[in-house]
Amino acid sequence: MSDKTPPPLAEVSFSVPGMMCDGCAESVRNAAMAVPGVRQARSSAWRRRVTVRFEPSRAGPVEIRAALASSGFETVEVRA
Repeated sequence: MSDKTPPPLAEVSFSVPGMMCDGCAESVRNAAMAVPGVRQARSSAWRRRVTVRFEPSRAGPVEIRAALASSGFETVEVRA
């Protein structure tokens, strides 16, 4: 048994206006998941939004936005 607890996760949501179909949503999810430290990405073409859970010590909103932009999707961070 390991004494190591999993790192705490942070969450950020982005509006993705160019995410128009399920294929786009899958591309957005894959781009976010490729960022080291990202543990979960949920995307919705219907809502045009992606929510990402990540390890703050390894990734942050800047890195996630850059990955999405390099995949062709501009984003706007959604404040809760």
